[in-house]
Amino acid sequence: MYGTNVESNSTGGVAPSVGIVENCELVSVAMNTDKGGRIDFEFKQPNGATVKHAEFPANPDFGDVEKQATDVSRRVKHIATKCMPESEFVITDVNSFEEYGHKVVSLMGQKFMGRKFRMLFIYKGKYVSLPKFPNFIESMDTPADKTNIYISDWNKKKLVKPEPDTTAVTPETVMATGGAEMPF
Repeated sequence: MYGTNVESNSTGGVAPSVGIVENCELVSVAMNTDKGGRIDFEFKQPNGATVKHAEFPANPDFGDVEKQATDVSRRVKHIATKCMPESEFVITDVNSFEEYGHKVVSLMGQKFMGRKFRMLFIYKGKYVSLPKFPNFIESMDTPADKTNIYISDWNKKKLVKPEPDTTAVTPETVMATGGAEMPF
């Protein structure tokens, strides 16, 4: 388990692409019940990079819970109906987010396996993510010239990775932030 019989040099990860990316796969859908729960989706781009997307329960600390729940349902349905007909993705009579999540996972099963998707990816902070609102995924069966995915003006701004703050580090900055007591 532990020891030195491991590769110690980094083989480097592949950074996810942003913009409209073709031939993506949905590799997993799972209900994570830690800390209030979340539905986890993992997508794989053709370059091997993965993008994880999570849906969380509505939280009154963030405003209108009905709107939050509707937005979550809309995004989840948008993904799920690319793997199955809308008539098969019916969820009623759930009393909690956890019940909803388990139902989503159950209905999706393995229906996404072997399917390829055209997807829109943007930056959310420094991470690659899905846009907040559909249309961000469609089947590769849809011809590229008939795509329903478009990059809105809002999302165009999120196609460029945000630059970190470029505050110059001077000896005064180090001293002011307590750098003199650093152990190295």
